[in-house]
Amino acid sequence: MALGIGLFVGLGILGYLIYLDRSITSTFEGRRWSVPAQVYAQPLELHTGAQLSSWALTRELSRLGYRNDANLATPGTFKTRDGELQIFLRPFQFMERARSAQRISVHFAGTHIRQITNSNGELPLIRLEPAIIGSFFPSHGEDRLILTPDQVPSLLSKGLKSIEDRNFDKHIGFSVTGILRALWVNLRSGERQQGGSTLTQQLVKSYFLDNRRTIERKLQEVAMAVILDARFSKEDLLTAYINEIFLGQHGNRAIHGFGLGAQFYFNKPLAELQADEIATLISIIRGPSYYSPFRHPNRALERRNRILNTFARDGLISGQALATSLAQPLGVVDGPSSGGAYYPAFMDMVRADLRDFYDQSDLSSKGLRVFTTIKPRDQENAQQAVSHILSQIETDRRLSNNSLQAAAIIADTQTGDIQALVGGRQGRIDGFNRALNAERPVGSLIKPVVYLTAIERGMSLADSVVDEPMTLTPQFGESWSPKNFDGKFYGELPLFRALAQSLNLATVQLGMSIGLEQIQSRLANLTAREPKNPYPSLLLGAEPLSPLKMLELYGNFASGGFRTHPKAVIAVLNPEGRPVSHHPFELEQTIAPDHAATLARALEIVMAKGTGRSSPYAQAGVAGKTGTSNDNRDSWFAGFDNSRVTVVWVGRDDNEPTGLTGGSGALRVWNEITHGYTIDPLVHAHSDELLEVEFETGLRARKTCADVVLVPVASPQNFGIKPGCNIRPSIRDRVKGWFD
Repeated sequence: MALGIGLFVGLGILGYLIYLDRSITSTFEGRRWSVPAQVYAQPLELHTGAQLSSWALTRELSRLGYRNDANLATPGTFKTRDGELQIFLRPFQFMERARSAQRISVHFAGTHIRQITNSNGELPLIRLEPAIIGSFFPSHGEDRLILTPDQVPSLLSKGLKSIEDRNFDKHIGFSVTGILRALWVNLRSGERQQGGSTLTQQLVKSYFLDNRRTIERKLQEVAMAVILDARFSKEDLLTAYINEIFLGQHGNRAIHGFGLGAQFYFNKPLAELQADEIATLISIIRGPSYYSPFRHPNRALERRNRILNTFARDGLISGQALATSLAQPLGVVDGPSSGGAYYPAFMDMVRADLRDFYDQSDLSSKGLRVFTTIKPRDQENAQQAVSHILSQIETDRRLSNNSLQAAAIIADTQTGDIQALVGGRQGRIDGFNRALNAERPVGSLIKPVVYLTAIERGMSLADSVVDEPMTLTPQFGESWSPKNFDGKFYGELPLFRALAQSLNLATVQLGMSIGLEQIQSRLANLTAREPKNPYPSLLLGAEPLSPLKMLELYGNFASGGFRTHPKAVIAVLNPEGRPVSHHPFELEQTIAPDHAATLARALEIVMAKGTGRSSPYAQAGVAGKTGTSNDNRDSWFAGFDNSRVTVVWVGRDDNEPTGLTGGSGALRVWNEITHGYTIDPLVHAHSDELLEVEFETGLRARKTCADVVLVPVASPQNFGIKPGCNIRPSIRDRVKGWFD
C-alpha cells in the first residue's frame, strides 16, 4: 500500500516536472528571442550655414548622452577648443547606410556653423545619431533594449556574479552555500545586504512567478531554476537576466534590463558606462524603489560604494579605479523625466500609423527599426512651453494648480511630418492623449473655411459683408440669434476685417448666403471627415474636432492648397537594415493655389490687425487664427509660417469654463513655442498684385492717410478710394490701361 502511494506520488511529481520542463523551456526560448521594434527620432543634421551655436550643439550632444572628455578617447565624447567643437561620433546604421564611429570638428561663426571637417577634409553634411524614443514589447508597460552577449560590458557580467551570485558558473540553478552565506552576512550586519537567490532564481521570479513568499512557491522557484540551468547555457541565462531584470518604474512604463536602465538613469549606452555607473545599476537590483537614485540618493550612493569596494576586492577594478570611482557623484540624470528620450504621446501616433501595416507580434518580436518624424529639440521646446505657460496662466488668474490641460502639434507645412506632439502638461508620462483623442468644439478656428468658400465663389477680401443682428428659425427646433463676442454690431465691412476681428454675425451672414450645405461639404473635403453638426452653429465652430484633425485642416492652408495626412513614421527597416515599408507623405490638392494664397494673406491680417495682434510675432510674416468655444471652455490657436503649422488647445478635462479666450490661452502657448524657433516668413508669389486698402473700410488708401493692409486683388481700378487719399495709378496700371 505504502509502495503504491509512493509510486503514485513519484509519478505525479515526475509528471509535474515534465510539464514544468516543457512549459518554462518553451516560454523562455520564445521570449528570449523576441526582439522589440526600436523607434527612432529624426537625426539632427549638421551642415555649413546651419543656424546652430556651439552652445546649442553642446546641449544636443548632452541630450544624446555625449560627455565632455578632454582626451576624446571613445565614441560618445566631445570637447571644445579654440572656437570649435570636436566630437567623437558613435557608429550608427541609418536608413540609407551605416556610418562608422569618427571624429569631426565643427567650426562656428556666431550662431551659425561655418565649417565641418574630419581627417579627410571638409564635410558638407553629417548627422548625429537619432535618439531612441520607445519600443514595442509584448508585455503591457514593459520597455527594454535587448542586448546580445557581445554588447554586455565584461565588468557588468563579472560584477553581477560578484555581487549577486558568486557560484553562478558552478551551481545547478540554486546554491545551498549561497543561501547560508547570505543568511550569515545579513545576521552580522543586522540588515538584508545579500540575497540567497541565484541569478537563475531571480530570472525565474521575473519570468514566471509572482511575489508571494511561501514554501510552495520557493520550491517551485528552485525546480524551475534547475530546469533552466540544465536546458540553457550560463551565457544564455546571464544575457537573459541582463535583459530582463526590473530596474525601476516611471508612470506606466516599467524599466527592464540594463540596456534601457543605462539610458533611463544615465542617458547613454550601456557600453559607455564607467565602473561607478555600472555599480549604481547593480545596486538598484536589490530594491528599485528602496535604492532609487532619484528618491533616495544617499542610500543608493552608500550601496554603490559597497559594490565598488567588492569589485576591487575581487580584482575586477584596480585600486586607482576604485579611488576614482568612489570620488564620483551618482551622476544620474536630473530626474526620471529627463533620462533618455521617451515621448508617449508621440508614440501613440506611431502606433496608429503602424496599426494598418503590422501586427503587434511583428512589432514586439522581429527586431524592426522604426524611423519617425519627431524632432526632439522641437518636442521638448513645445512640452516646456505648454507646462510653463499653463502654470503661468494659473498663477496670473488665480486658478487651481494643475487645473488646466493642453495639447499641441507641430508639423511640416509641405509633408505633414509631425515634428512635435504634446498630449498634456506631463510629457513623459503615459496617459490620455488630448492631441489625438480629445474632440472639443473648435470655435472660430472653423471660420476660415467659410471665408475660403466665399473666395472660391469669386469674392475678394475687400468685398463687403454685413455685421448686424439676425435670427435664424429652422423648420424644426428653436430659433437661434447669434451674437458677437463683445455684443456690438459693426455694419458693412470688408471680409478680411470680419475674419480678423472674428465677428460672428458677419460670418453667419456670409455662410448662410453661400449655403450651409456648401460649407459642410467644403469642411468634409478639407478634413476627410463629415461634420457632425447639421445646424448653422457649425459656422461658428460648434463642432467637436481633435487637435490632430485641426492640424490636418490648417495644413491645407499652410501648404498652399494641399491636404497632407499628418504622419509620424518615415520608414521601417528589418534587423539587416533593409526597408520593410516606406511611408511617403500623401498629397491631394484641395484648394487652388491662388485661393490658398488669398486665405493665407487674410490669416496674416488676423495676426497683424485682429485677434492675434497681441502676439510678439504678429508682424513677423505668420498666419493664424484664434478660437474660443461657448462659455470660454476651450481656447484654441492655429498658426503657420512657411515651414511649420501648429495647433494648440487649452482647456479643462472636466469641461468646466476656463475664462480663457483663444488669445489669452492657446495663443500664449504658441508664442512660447515660437520663441524657440527662427520664423520662416510667408512668401507671396505675386506680391505685385497686393493692394493697399484701409483696414476699417476696405477702400484704397495709403499708409500716410489711413491704417492700411495689403490684400490680393485682380482689378485695382474697381475699388473705391478713401476720401482724402490721393491715389495715383501705378506704372503697371498705366501700361495695362494702354492695351485695354
